[in-house]
Parts: sequence; C-alpha cells; structure tokens
Amino acid sequence: MTTFTVPRRHTRWHVLAAASACLLALSSLATRASTTAPIVPTESGLVQGMTQGGVQQFQGMAYAAPPVGTLRWRAPQAPQTWQGVRPATSIGPSCPQVATPYHHTATSEDCLYLNVYAPEPTPAQASALRPVMVWIHPGGLAMGAGSDQDGASLARRTGTVVVTLNHRLGVLGFMSSRETQQESGNANYGLQDQQQALRWVRANIRAFGGDPGRVTVLGNSAGSFSTCLHLASPASAGLFHRAILQSGPCIRLGAQTLAQARDRADEFAAKVNCPAGAGQLACLRSLSPDALIAASPDGLDTLRVANPWGPVADGTLLPGRVSAAIRDGQFNRVPVLLGTTADEGRFFVGYSFHQQAGRVMTEDDYITAAATMTGSALSGSLSRTLYPTSTYASPDLATAALNTDAGFACPALIDAKRLSRHVPVFAYEFTDTLAPGPSDPFFSWGAYHTAELQYLFGAPTFITDVTRPMSSGQNALADTMVAYWAAFAAQGDPNGGNRPSWPRFNELLTPIMNLAPGAIRPQAWGAFQKAHRCTTWSLLFALNGDS
Repeated sequence: MTTFTVPRRHTRWHVLAAASACLLALSSLATRASTTAPIVPTESGLVQGMTQGGVQQFQGMAYAAPPVGTLRWRAPQAPQTWQGVRPATSIGPSCPQVATPYHHTATSEDCLYLNVYAPEPTPAQASALRPVMVWIHPGGLAMGAGSDQDGASLARRTGTVVVTLNHRLGVLGFMSSRETQQESGNANYGLQDQQQALRWVRANIRAFGGDPGRVTVLGNSAGSFSTCLHLASPASAGLFHRAILQSGPCIRLGAQTLAQARDRADEFAAKVNCPAGAGQLACLRSLSPDALIAASPDGLDTLRVANPWGPVADGTLLPGRVSAAIRDGQFNRVPVLLGTTADEGRFFVGYSFHQQAGRVMTEDDYITAAATMTGSALSGSLSRTLYPTSTYASPDLATAALNTDAGFACPALIDAKRLSRHVPVFAYEFTDTLAPGPSDPFFSWGAYHTAELQYLFGAPTFITDVTRPMSSGQNALADTMVAYWAAFAAQGDPNGGNRPSWPRFNELLTPIMNLAPGAIRPQAWGAFQKAHRCTTWSLLFALNGDS
C-alpha cells in the first residue's frame, strides 16, 4: 500500500490537500478505464498521464536523480519526491550521445527517465494485473533512447504493461578510471541505471496495472547485451522473471578488466586534456557533456572504429565475463527467448559505408573491418579466408556475411545450447529478406539487424528512408510474432492459441523457429548451422576460449 506523508509545519490546508490527493489517487485507480488523464501514485509522488488509442501513457518519469555534477560517474541516486500531482505527458531528454541520422530527441545529462504504457482496462479487467515488458533500447551502449521505439504500440498489441527507459551511454555510462574505482568498487553506471529502473518497476508497476512478479527484460542489439548483463549480474537477481535476447548474443559481450578500463579512461582523458593522476576526475567532471561526446566514437560505426566503452568486470556488479557465467550456469535462471536475423551484417555495412561514406567497400576496407570485428589482424585474415570476396561478389557482401555468422548467428546458437542446460529456451531466426528497409543503391539489406523491430513496434528502427509498407503477409507475421512475445511474457513459453507450435530448444535437435511470411515453422535440422558455418565458428570460438 502506498502511504502519503504530510511534512511537519504544513498548514491544515496542506493536510487537506494531501488527503484530497490520496482520495483522488484511489479514485483514479478504481476508474482508470474511463479516465483520459489518469492519476497514479508512485513512491515519489502522484503522476498524471494521458490516454491515447486505448493505452494509458505516463512519460518522462524520473527513476533516479539527475547524474550531474558530483553524481557524474556515481551510482544512481533516488529521485526527489514531490507534493501534489506531477504531469507525465512528455518524453524526457535522451542521454548525451554522438549525433547520427537516427537521433531525434534533445539530449541532456539529466536523462534518467522512463515511460510506462498500460492498455486501458475494461471494468472486467480492472483488478487483473498484466505481465510487464521492460524494453532496453539498441544503440551500441553509446546512442539511442527508450522513446526510439513505440511502447504504446507494443502495449496495445501484446496486452502487457510496457516500460521503456533511458540509461547513461558511452563514456558517461561505462568509463571507469582510477579515481572512480577508488570512490566505488562498482563500475558500469549504465547497467546500474537499468537496475535502478528495474527496482522502480518492482516498487511501482502494480499501480499501473502491472504484475511485479512477471517482469520480462528484453532488448535488441545493445539492449540484448544489456539483458545478458542482467542474466549475469547478482545485483539483478529477482528484478526480472524472463529474458528476450534479440540480436545480441551473450558470448560476444566482452568485459574489460579494471586495469584495462583504467587504461582506456586515461587514454580518453588525455584527448580532452585531463591528464592522469590526482585531479583527473575533477577535470573530467568539469567538462560539459558536449565536450566529452565530441571526443567519443560513433557507437554504430563498428566496422571502422572499435567502441572503447562497454561493461567492466568489476567483481561485484559483474563478477567476470558474461559468457563464462552462462557457460558455468552461474546466472539468474529465468526462461529465455532468443534469436537473430538472417542478414544482420548488412545493416553495419550499409550504415558505415553506404550511408555514412556514400560508397561501397574496397578490399582494404574489408581488411580493416575484419580485423576490427575479430580483434586482431591475424583473426581478420583467417576470417577473410573463410569469406573471400570472390565468393560473395563484393567486399560489402563478404563483410556482411562474416559479421552475420561470427558476430550473431553462431554465437546465439552457442548461447542457446548453454542456457538450455539450465532454463527453458526458445530460439528463432527472422528470415524475411523483403523486410521494409532503406533504398540502398549498392545492395538490398535483406533481413538486416533490427529489421524485426518494426514487426513488434509498428515502425522501423535505425533506417532513414523506408521504401515500402509492410505487405499483408508481413502484417500476418507481425501479428504472430507479437502473440509469441506476449505469451512468453505472460507464461515463460511462447506457445498457445492457434499459432504454429514453437518447440523448446535442446542441444540434440537444436530446433530454431523460422520467422518469415508464410513460413512460420521450425527450420530443418542442421539448416541454420549450415547456412552460417556454425561448425567452423564453434571450433574457432573454442580455440579462443569462448566455448
């Protein structure tokens, strides 16, 4: 039960006002189905949202104090409380990030906000709690915002309460220097933000009609990597009950050591004239967010520039590598739904070269990209031997195939095998090669990275000029996918209704659900492994200590 305290020294008028607010909140909870501007109590105070298209929307709610000044590179702190009713009808600013063609909202270091979308209940549903889906956005842990995807659409279509959130990004979210490590043993401020948001959900979501005992954490790309972090982090235990990993395999999520993180912090700080030693952190905290972001790489341009920021194995929030935790069964054991798209790598080639550079790749570009993707020139050379330009008609297609297989498909298969030893796992591949995408004069994007998101949220992500609407067959696929995701959020299993049966993954048969218009069925045994050369990659990962 939520309590409302009246501060001392308030007049009797303030007491009456507070009592009226309590009655208003209780009344609103009982009549939300007919309220266009619903008022809901949170631990911080009352918030007033809006109702559009049958969904109650509460936007721009602070789940933590602004991480500014001395709170930069510190654990998130509780948000301020307030008296009266605070409007929650506009999206909060996104966190500071490198500008890209996909960035549409204003940024501010005061960015730790979330949004809640709840289907408007009928009188018969007024007392029933709905499953909760907490969406963590993509963007390489360096860009993006919770508002990039339409939580209202997902809530309406799944019948769940959907939460979208911002978290600190790039250097502000994942730098860990000598002085920050001395201040606190914990790093990973972006991960800490997400955990703070999940604690907010646990404490408040019942008031929005959500079930705090049925919380699914899900995300795509960096959002999937974040979900992997929650699987591995002891601090996330009990904050969620299912996980959906979309195009972000846990095995590919590296973790810096504390020493590596210190070296990267020193290297970055030198670029902004904050030399190593006493006073470095004060110097960094004195700089504007714009100055820090200006010295940062583009988090999506991963074929040309390695992103220096990512999770740190700090020994507490993240005891070690995520891949090792899952391999050894030392993770938060919840049902998992995971998968990839058939042409993941075409997005990255299209973004880095076709959109950003305005040209195709050269053979030299391929050499550089292969080394960047694999971590060394030697590994890159081996990879190019497996994916020669002569076989794929161009460096662009060879790079895309290498990125798809080594970076997504085969690592996801390894994740499925490891996880399935301990928890229920349901695996998929999205194979709609005609998914609406950008007009690219150099190649078709096929079933590109993030292509499946428009089938869940109703609009594409990270593409700038969609050339065609979805067909009737694609809309039917979208409806089926939404139903699978909704069922998984409700019961930890995507099956039910009259949808094609989705078999639970096991290491012997390795069933992978094919998601394409008119072809929603398990793939033939071994087809996925053959298409993506997973036998070879599994051996190479094993030789590298990743399997």
